[in-house]
Amino acid sequence: MFTKLGRKRISRREFLRGAATLGGAALTTRFFGDVGAPVQAEDGGLEHHVHLPPSVRATPAGPSKLGLHTLRADGAESFVRAVHDAGACVSLVKALDEFGYLRQVKTISPQTVTVARSNIVVAVEPSGDPAAAAAWLMDQHMPKWQYEHDVVDYWEILNENDPPSIAGHVWLAEMYIAAMQIAEDNGYKLALFSYSTGVPQYHEWEAIVETGVFGRAQAGGHILALHEYGWPTTDNRWGEATEDLPPYKDRGVLTGRYRYLYRDFLIPRDEVIPLAITESGLDPLLENASPGDWKRRYVDTMIWYDAKLREDDYVIGATMFTLGPYAAWENYDYEELLWPGHPYGGQNFYDYIVSLKDD
Repeated sequence: MFTKLGRKRISRREFLRGAATLGGAALTTRFFGDVGAPVQAEDGGLEHHVHLPPSVRATPAGPSKLGLHTLRADGAESFVRAVHDAGACVSLVKALDEFGYLRQVKTISPQTVTVARSNIVVAVEPSGDPAAAAAWLMDQHMPKWQYEHDVVDYWEILNENDPPSIAGHVWLAEMYIAAMQIAEDNGYKLALFSYSTGVPQYHEWEAIVETGVFGRAQAGGHILALHEYGWPTTDNRWGEATEDLPPYKDRGVLTGRYRYLYRDFLIPRDEVIPLAITESGLDPLLENASPGDWKRRYVDTMIWYDAKLREDDYVIGATMFTLGPYAAWENYDYEELLWPGHPYGGQNFYDYIVSLKDD
């Protein structure tokens, strides 16, 4: 009944490719949006911030929210250690499949939020009883979680699903409502949805919110996971209109798309939950770009993105895809950009993250 599906990368790339074609004029756009003063809140034992938006213009504040995504651990542990020893903190680390090393990450830097996902199931068909689907899905995942139970803060259970209708997204939300109860009964917290760039659309969010899934997540201490990529830069199509909506200077079609959900729905409904961007960065496979092309601009364009994330206190962080790549993902490897002296010139992530430690 619950069919395993392949990783839905094609739809995300098609969206990015179309957006990049349409958005040439936005490449140099730099806008800062109207956001509000932070108030602290506790969520599931982890301190996060939420934003209540007044009518004043905000500037980026606080430490960097750039984090690490890994397929294999590679240099992630040594980077977390170096940043920690310099008095700063890597905000967020996500591990796919090989997540045992997160024990070392938490030992080095207990403040770092950790997310993990097993690739055993990436998608389910939105059909049948959503509660039965949730039970089946959690049965697939939980045996693989038990050894890292104490060092993974949030678990993803699906990846980049895009149901073909509003009803499909509603079904998915109802499945997550049931999955949250199972997770809580077993001592876990979930990172919900893990939607890809451009998914879902605005009116699908409207229907998802009406299921009560975010209020339920707030009550149980769960978080939202989304993916946001840009190409050829992370500010591409910032401030442009999307779907049937007017343009907003404080939101993007690609990055910053999450602000539609939070500013139009979750904040007014008092249903804000922490947000983890569990995949982010550039997508060089869109144009089979050489490392010499995209790596020269990668650090600067992610710093621009970080400035936007730092305006929204409900954002935990964004993990940059990916360290430890293999097979089709090898051209995403940015590990050398973590450190000073890399061959592409300009800034590096270590110096940048450490420079914000006192903000």
